[in-house]
Amino acid sequence: MSYRPYEPIDPRDAFAVAAADTESAAASQAAFLLAVRAGLLGYPSPTEKLSEFPLPNLKALKSDRHVKVATACQYLGVSERELRKEVRPALEQEMNKIAREVYRKPTIEAAAALFEAAMMSPHPLVAVAGAAGARETTRLRPRIRKTLEAAARSRDNLVSRLALAAMSHIGPMESIADKKVIQQPKSRKRRRRSDTAVVTHGTFAANARWYRPGGDFYAALNAKRPDLHVHDRSFKWTGAYSDKARRADAELLKQWIPDQGLTAPDFFAHSHGGTVAHLATRRGVQFDRLVLMGWPVHKKWYPDFSKVKRLIDVRVRLDLVVLLDGGAQRFRTRDFAVEEHRNGWFDHSATHEPDYWDDHGLWGVI
Repeated sequence: MSYRPYEPIDPRDAFAVAAADTESAAASQAAFLLAVRAGLLGYPSPTEKLSEFPLPNLKALKSDRHVKVATACQYLGVSERELRKEVRPALEQEMNKIAREVYRKPTIEAAAALFEAAMMSPHPLVAVAGAAGARETTRLRPRIRKTLEAAARSRDNLVSRLALAAMSHIGPMESIADKKVIQQPKSRKRRRRSDTAVVTHGTFAANARWYRPGGDFYAALNAKRPDLHVHDRSFKWTGAYSDKARRADAELLKQWIPDQGLTAPDFFAHSHGGTVAHLATRRGVQFDRLVLMGWPVHKKWYPDFSKVKRLIDVRVRLDLVVLLDGGAQRFRTRDFAVEEHRNGWFDHSATHEPDYWDDHGLWGVI
């Protein structure tokens, strides 16, 4: 199986399970930490009721003030030096206690303490979520940098993507994430006319293989849905994390589609590749099927719905990268009948994994 079918664990119980011993516990802890961070920043919280993963009201956490690292550690009952030497069971016990306190009375001090303890977790997914939160409650410092930089080099796709997303939100560190960005490709005209399906990537993923001819998702789409006649070239854009870059890449897409001999193609886009597609519709580009895979929902980047025949939204619940990005987890619009397919939990990359599509019967619904 090319993706991990995480199972959600109620956050009030997840911190009682050692994150190093179960992937679902680690992902559940990370999701709670990122939800707390979202509350602090005033991001839209997941307002729907998820019985498997109930969240407290985190709106009261919104704050632009910071606390001292020593204050956060004091909440844990240790000094900064003692925290680095604290044994794992004791830290996990404190995190479990504080997580439950957040349900009763969320405070920035409790959040800061959780983030500091999380950075000490042996599981990199929890540590990254803790570092992303600690940046918002204390200050950018070497421990946060080292945690994120180490995670960005991970072979675990979710860990590395989450770390890159976190660094793209931290001004002094965004240059590290930008090393994954490519120069904008040039569009070249071809003598071909068709309305075949096109696949594209998300942020920092231009050099990934899965979306290109020969890649696993491309090959699976071609085999499972031969009627879509997948285009022999995939759309590559810079993968940059900025509004300016996405607008420029939308202009590229507007030029690329007719240059490829296409008119209103089916378009499969992962993450902010969907944002590029949406911005392109505002420039007149039309799509037959627009299949979004793990798109971070931001109303300001909604498409021109009149340019889309079908909008198919494929996603996991409580996508960790979307939580960090500050996006909502689902569309909220009465302007268009969005076809929703929400299966699985947490893993941002799962939505472009062939096994995920197999397991949830998605090939036949697009």
